[in-house]
Amino acid sequence: MNPLQCTGQVEGGVAQGIGWSIIENFLMDAQGKVTNPTLRNYRIPAFSDIPRTEVYFATTTDTIGPMGAKPMSESPVNPVAAALANALTDATGIRFVKLPFTPPRLFEQLRSSVAGRDRATA
Repeated sequence: MNPLQCTGQVEGGVAQGIGWSIIENFLMDAQGKVTNPTLRNYRIPAFSDIPRTEVYFATTTDTIGPMGAKPMSESPVNPVAAALANALTDATGIRFVKLPFTPPRLFEQLRSSVAGRDRATA
């Protein structure tokens, strides 16, 4: 109905997906208490963290929605983590499955993989 509003919704969803996938890290201790409950200790994406996003919409209509409209919601969030995981796999040959893809987590899995290959060839 409003292309600019829908474009903003997609861009916001992509930003959320990037945050959940590589930046945000909700931490809990062994008792389940949140150890980073404030924004001072919890990083969220800033404008500079988000790449330029190009949004294209298919020109279709929905027979159920008012005046042919379709729902928008938060669907742009869904593919971001999978796309980033696939990019990491393409780059490293290792499947990363635990979010967020933080540098320490990636390094540990890369190190474990290299150590496993070294043991296998020894």
